[in-house]
Amino acid sequence: MLPETDEQGRFKPVLKTGSMIRRVVAKLIDSVIYTFTAWSFSRFVPVLAASLIGFGWFLATDWFGSPGKWLLRLKTVTLEGGEVSLLASIKRNVILGLPTLARALLVGGFIGLQGENMVWDRGFLGCVGLSITVGELFGMFTHPEARRWGDLFARTRVVERA
Repeated sequence: MLPETDEQGRFKPVLKTGSMIRRVVAKLIDSVIYTFTAWSFSRFVPVLAASLIGFGWFLATDWFGSPGKWLLRLKTVTLEGGEVSLLASIKRNVILGLPTLARALLVGGFIGLQGENMVWDRGFLGCVGLSITVGELFGMFTHPEARRWGDLFARTRVVERA
């Protein structure tokens, strides 16, 4: 059986789904870079601005290229195998990034309780973030193409780079 062809009769590339372990390690690498970026900027600009810079990097990472995925020879593509747009990158990562942004706003004093009562808010946001991460991992491990919630929302998938 021959692979599928496009409108011009050219063979469509067969994309191999990226290994789940490599994907998790790539996201950990990107998260360390995101955290370091936000921390570095917080030395020169207000915490909220630094958090927004880091959050923006986190959202756009699949559009301009994820260092973790690059190191582990992975790539995020559309379902058709094309390049990921900025909007698709944002849609793909917003689910994982919202608890982090909320925590930054909390620490900056822009939302939530203040003083010692802030501990409750931090714990709550930590539980929400952990729940989202576990849900994303569960989705990735149970979906036939290893697509997490963010991939389903953005209509993307992670494949091995040639």
